[in-house]
Amino acid sequence: MRKRYFIVLFLILFSFSSFAEEQRTTTGPDEKNVTKLDEIIVTASPFANPVMPVNTHSGSQYNLVTEDQIKEQNVHDFQSALRDVPGVMYQSKNIIGSQTSHSLYIRGRGASHPGSDVVVEFDGVPRYGALFGQVLGDSIAVPTIGEITIFKNPMLSEFGSGYAAVNILPKYMKQEGSELVHTFSGGSFFTFNESISGGYKKGLYDAYVSQSWISTDGDADHSRAQQQNYYANAGYQINSRWNVRFLANYVDSQTVAPMPDRAPSATNAVSWPTAERFDTETFLSTLTLSNQYDRVSGYLKAYYNDTTFDLLQELNNGKRYAEGTDGLWSRQEIGLYGIRAKEKLHLWPGGGIVVGADFDKTELKNTQRTYSGAAVPNINGGLAKRVWDFPDTTLISPYLAFYQIFGKTDGFHITPSAGVRYYDHSEFESKTAAEGGLVAGYNRTDINFNYARGVNYPSPVVLMNAVLTADPKTITADIKPEVVDHYELGLSHTWPAAAALKATAFLDKGKDRVQAYMFGPVPTQYNDSIGKYEIKGLELAASVTPLKNLECFAAATWLEAEATGSNGVKRDHMPYTPSFQLQAGAKWSFLDHFRFVVDLQHMENVYAGTVSRAGAGSFNYAEFKDKDKLGDITLCNARLSYSFDHKKLHLSDSEIFLALNNIFNEDYEYAKGYPMPGTTVFAGYSLKFR
Repeated sequence: MRKRYFIVLFLILFSFSSFAEEQRTTTGPDEKNVTKLDEIIVTASPFANPVMPVNTHSGSQYNLVTEDQIKEQNVHDFQSALRDVPGVMYQSKNIIGSQTSHSLYIRGRGASHPGSDVVVEFDGVPRYGALFGQVLGDSIAVPTIGEITIFKNPMLSEFGSGYAAVNILPKYMKQEGSELVHTFSGGSFFTFNESISGGYKKGLYDAYVSQSWISTDGDADHSRAQQQNYYANAGYQINSRWNVRFLANYVDSQTVAPMPDRAPSATNAVSWPTAERFDTETFLSTLTLSNQYDRVSGYLKAYYNDTTFDLLQELNNGKRYAEGTDGLWSRQEIGLYGIRAKEKLHLWPGGGIVVGADFDKTELKNTQRTYSGAAVPNINGGLAKRVWDFPDTTLISPYLAFYQIFGKTDGFHITPSAGVRYYDHSEFESKTAAEGGLVAGYNRTDINFNYARGVNYPSPVVLMNAVLTADPKTITADIKPEVVDHYELGLSHTWPAAAALKATAFLDKGKDRVQAYMFGPVPTQYNDSIGKYEIKGLELAASVTPLKNLECFAAATWLEAEATGSNGVKRDHMPYTPSFQLQAGAKWSFLDHFRFVVDLQHMENVYAGTVSRAGAGSFNYAEFKDKDKLGDITLCNARLSYSFDHKKLHLSDSEIFLALNNIFNEDYEYAKGYPMPGTTVFAGYSLKFR
């Protein structure tokens, strides 16, 4: 046990020893030299749009969605803020909110259930349904988002377990002074969105608070949703090098999803409830001590995340669930907490070292019962209430990475890099993963190569039927994490203030697929030692500024997936892996105060379904046929805004706007039997008092 905690303890002592040294050498606080929050960006993108990737020293890349871009997209929930990111798509069944199971997909990853292929973080710590791996997008309120960083492949120095990750960088007060912002919008299907935010920053102190509320009646019966949010983020500058920051966020949301308008079969349609309701209540808190020296910068962060997720069959055979005879109620209780530490060292010219460790603990419980007290149908033992008390888990993953730049950015340059991360899990097998990269180029042309091994640890839900309190079972089989070997090759060129191009080819080769024990006999193995899968892809992104006040951008992604089960049968139709995907848009500022923004998303050959891990001793992949295929999707959205200031009222950067989503009234759906709304109209205002 001592070995597990050594790395974390070392980083804590390292951070506080640096702090003590600064206290001895600094005579007093310096109000002018204010420490900024640690940033992920290492190579700035010349264009501010979601399609152009940001290159890193490791030969990989990520995409960035800014606060302004989120506003210009007129999005109402977290997942739709990612709609213009290449290789990313999401699933929804109504205007606002998300449901249980999978709902966010990155380059063909994310359709597993239960599974944790895609990790969602807020302020660099876990914030998702850690039991079954749901995104739980309802737990994140748009007014709390400062930026969103999307990692579309393993990056060992940025996140641990998982193949891809989305990290929300929270809002905080960055500039001296005070501000109060009130926003309100309304539109189709009685959809209303309101928020009040305020911030203050002076000298050593800064604080930012936000309240928001959004609701909709939905475009169909039983598709309403609502979310309320309360958020605070405060910082104190201890001295010229050290800053402490505290964040707290409470979100309470409810989403109702109707049953599909096309029942899966005539035999069970009568017994289906009319709708399902999803209630998400979450509280997240982080405490961050950050430092920034000339050659060293980093942070030590503690976090606590308490989430309750309820799945309710709201209506059954026309009756309210409280009156029904067999409506089901299921509650997931998720407790996540831990410590994360990271330091970036620039000890010699052109070189950099990143050292850190993640210490993450989970406490998970699932309870299911009926409203009437009748026996839960189709359950071993015929109990009216079932409780799964999962084992607490601990995952410690220290990591180390370095890079070295040779040459000059305006001439020939080459940057090799390497990294390693070790995973020590309390329940499952430990693992080591490595990455390596090379960036070479001349002036504004770069070619990059990156290899990284992704490690995906299953949550304790893979033991579900073994930890049923009424009938516990002993597990003797070893459980290994899944691994994927990621290869990436890219070429990019930039014309300053005019255009940028980026081409990326990638290959993912995975093995050791994990199966969950949710029913049937006790498995003798949890990993598929025979089956494998591959995802090949090509991504092209471009941005051009033909006129001073006009920017155009576009990206295209081609994906080809192939999976082989333990039976040797190959499947080339994987769910939510479009064979072709296009995102494009334009931003035009005119007549001093007007701004017009338009974006487009197009997807082809999308199959709806789930890569199930709940087999009874089988690691084979399900066959997806034409009946599972969704129609091709083409969506176009636009927003027109008028900005204004009013000195007497202390208004600045305020605006009124009109937005249209699905302009061409496209008939589409993300899940079979759940048609999405046609053209929707929204209008509103934002008043900023400074």
